Amino acid sequence: MSADLHTAQDAIHAAAHLQARFATRAAHHDRTGIFAQDNIDDLRRAGLLSLRISTPERPTPFTLGVVQDIVGQIAQGDASTALVMVNHYMVRAATAHHEFGSGDFVRWMEEDQYDRLTNILLAEPDLGSASRGGLPGTVATRTPTGWVLNGRKAYVTGIPALSWLLVRARTDEDPVRVGTFMVPATADGIHIVENWDHIGMRSSNSHEVTFTQVALPAGAALALHAPDAPLAGRNTLMLWNTGLLGALYNGIATSALAWFGEFLKNRVPSNLGAPLSTLPAMCDAVGGFAITLHMNAMLLRLYATDVTAACPLSELNAHAAVIKSRVVDAAADFTTALLGLAGNAGLSAHNPLERAHRDALCGRIHAPHGELLRRVAGQQALS
Repeated sequence: MSADLHTAQDAIHAAAHLQARFATRAAHHDRTGIFAQDNIDDLRRAGLLSLRISTPERPTPFTLGVVQDIVGQIAQGDASTALVMVNHYMVRAATAHHEFGSGDFVRWMEEDQYDRLTNILLAEPDLGSASRGGLPGTVATRTPTGWVLNGRKAYVTGIPALSWLLVRARTDEDPVRVGTFMVPATADGIHIVENWDHIGMRSSNSHEVTFTQVALPAGAALALHAPDAPLAGRNTLMLWNTGLLGALYNGIATSALAWFGEFLKNRVPSNLGAPLSTLPAMCDAVGGFAITLHMNAMLLRLYATDVTAACPLSELNAHAAVIKSRVVDAAADFTTALLGLAGNAGLSAHNPLERAHRDALCGRIHAPHGELLRRVAGQQALS
């Protein structure tokens, strides 16, 4: 049974409570690569997987800004678990805004199964990131009763706990269409290829998944369109993805600085006779880090406010590029700088800073990549 959270403050408080619990488990999950199912169970019991996303038609307390705060809290305890939440809630936000249509499957997921974990499967081993274009290799073939799905998807974060897979695929029609197919994770023909063995986000279990003759009803096809058709509406999925990833990676940086601050206060070199925190150079460095975190929080609040206020999409896309480059991608630079000051203690597996650094490195591989963002920004500036 999950709790029923009615206010933003209740939800943020619940996340802060779980943050400390998750932090005690994070090192074990990271070293073993075992999926943190216990964290997911705690999130469900706390009601944090079933928050009703606010929309203009159905306002609730749970706007992007509030969910950012929740994800940021969880990321300070276990970044891999927070990444599972990011994917779950960006899909929930898109569903709430009817970006996948309003068919029977979507309504059922929205109304009756809201705490069931969901992810959208875009990347493929051969295609790479869907943000760079191209037709997916995963194919949906029309049958008399619906569809049959065949293909392979990469980086399916949280797959051990997912209930629904929203799979991007192309049809076998002429002309071909592209869209999302709603697939129950327990369907026959789905196989998990357990090949996630990265240096960061290790317990996210972002394995590959294959689909072999997976039978689906006709209503499983959501929002099919021509491959070159422009996106309709605001693309809530990606707007929320950016905002929540920003909160996640700022949470990683926040936890890294918290550990470093305690290290400085408790480390007393014999040749100094006082804590490292008394050194003006260290105080100056920590001040710079703290200002960076405050700047990140300002950027995230501004972004969330503008998304909720439905600012023009061109403006939101420009803001999203700033969040990705200055908050998400820059988290690895932040933890690198902390490692340089912490020395051997920072690289010790007995301390959480090295894990925070490895997790922060993953920010740079999330689509859209920095090179693509800079190219688009340059084209716009020069047009």
